[in-house]
This record gives sequence, C-alpha cells and structure tokens, in this order.
Amino acid sequence: MRSENFLLVSMAAAKFGARPSALVGLRDPLLALDFDLAAVARLLEAERASVAASSAALQPGESPSEGERGEDALRAREEHW
Repeated sequence: MRSENFLLVSMAAAKFGARPSALVGLRDPLLALDFDLAAVARLLEAERASVAASSAALQPGESPSEGERGEDALRAREEHW
C-alpha cells in the first residue's frame, strides 16, 4: 500500500472508530494486529510532522498558543479502536 493511501486508511479508521485492518478486510489476526500497529505509528508520525510544521511557522519572538506548549504539543490524542 502506498504511503499516502496508508495514511488515508489510518485517518479514516481513527475518524470512524474502526480498526484499519477491518477497513481493508484483513482476516488473519496476527497480520491485522501488525497492520493496525503500523497504522497507529503512521498517524503519530503525521501528527508530529504537523505539530513541527506549525511550530516552525511561528515568527521569531512569537510564542505558541496555550494549546501548543510543551508536552501537550507532542502528546498524541487517545484513540479507542
């Protein structure tokens, strides 16, 4: 699966509360677990890249908003699949 498609499947699964493996029809439990874990890792990577990009966009001397400070900026939101 291409990287951009994998990210889209991961995002759709997170948005709709489904397992990514279920969305693509994986039936083998071990393969499905590996796929789901890889999807979570890809989502975290995308979120961290997004936070880094928004932090880099700040002008020199400009401080981050209240929700973007410290560990809160890097902490992933909790997902329930």
